[in-house]
Amino acid sequence: MTIDLSQREARRIMLGSQLLAGKPPARPTQRRMRETISHLGALQIDTIHVVARSHHIVLWSRLGQHPQGWLDNLLGKERALFEYWSHAAAFTPIELFPYFRRQMLRHADLDELAWSERSREWMSENRSALDEVMQRITEHGPVNSTSFDAPEGSTRAEAWAWYGNKPTNRALEMLWTMGEIMVDRREKFQRWYDLTERIHPTWSDDQLPTIEEERLALARIAIRAMGVTTARWLPDYFRMPWGPREGIATALLHELQAQGDITPVRIKGIDEPAWVSTQALTQRFALSRTTLLSPFDSLIWDRRRTLQMFDFELRLESYTPAPRRQYGYFCLPILYRDQLVGRIDPKAERREGLLRVQALHLEPWFERKADDRFYASLATTLGDFARFNGCEHVVVERSNPADAALRLTGSLDDCGLRRPQLEEQLVVEGA
Repeated sequence: MTIDLSQREARRIMLGSQLLAGKPPARPTQRRMRETISHLGALQIDTIHVVARSHHIVLWSRLGQHPQGWLDNLLGKERALFEYWSHAAAFTPIELFPYFRRQMLRHADLDELAWSERSREWMSENRSALDEVMQRITEHGPVNSTSFDAPEGSTRAEAWAWYGNKPTNRALEMLWTMGEIMVDRREKFQRWYDLTERIHPTWSDDQLPTIEEERLALARIAIRAMGVTTARWLPDYFRMPWGPREGIATALLHELQAQGDITPVRIKGIDEPAWVSTQALTQRFALSRTTLLSPFDSLIWDRRRTLQMFDFELRLESYTPAPRRQYGYFCLPILYRDQLVGRIDPKAERREGLLRVQALHLEPWFERKADDRFYASLATTLGDFARFNGCEHVVVERSNPADAALRLTGSLDDCGLRRPQLEEQLVVEGA
């Protein structure tokens, strides 16, 4: 039987399944962090750090204040996580290693077409760099990119050069993609690599699941984390080639429906078949907390799904020239109750102890609905986010609409979060 859901009901299930319903735990633990990542299936990694890095923001949205060193422990000491292309580059629960091993082996087999022609040509021409890296790790243990010198006579790399001026940097990335090496640990965010057999010694490729087992397991985990899906949305979660042309996603959904894991639904305004996690359908999720989301949060990393379910167009403008940015360098969407109601462009100035909201943008439909309760809850959230970033105070520079900055500043004053001497920095104008 197909169940009818409103978009709001579907969003509530999505938010609950993404562990964003209700209040965050009062006292998060490293174990709770591990359980959170295990439930999500993947925690995308990003290098931008005008505020805390994306993966830490995702955890903060769900766990609240937590030591960032816990994540390093789960990867390096506990071996509870590994890094791989499980969405983009992501921290992934170690129990999912078998389901990504086939992808590694495909990249290790150069007769496969997993690599582009250009990458295969590079490997053919730079076989010595690959051999040098493997020999160094085999004989001397973990290495990082600074363990290798640039080739004699090479020029200094441009600041924007992805792999710098050292072929070994690219070799490390390729060998990691092949599964020959894994990330042993991170120190000051820099990867250290070691042989896969040392990092995951209990694994044998004899344990490799069938491709059918792999697909079904990843689909089941994705739907548990998504709560609601369609055949078009499902492949994006783990970036699997299960698109409409292949028909794989639809077949997986019908199989999981037959097993009782998911239930077919009709979502108002969505003109395609949808399914919901059967377990999530039976739960009564609280309204979501007021929080900020990383643009790489698993709730919203599928831009099409975000637009369809939240009527929210998500843009990452970090690589857009400043004069052409509409919202800001690294905007964080604002989640309020069960909707995305706006975004902030933040910058943490830790030496000054200041979280600077360079711009606050509310969605046009929400401008008149933004009441004192919203501004009070956003001020509380910004205070918590400021403390998470090592800051004590918050200043709002400008907003759209113009009066939103003043209203939010008033709520920050009520929370004791604004320095009086920064009053003159408030710019009350449209963004």
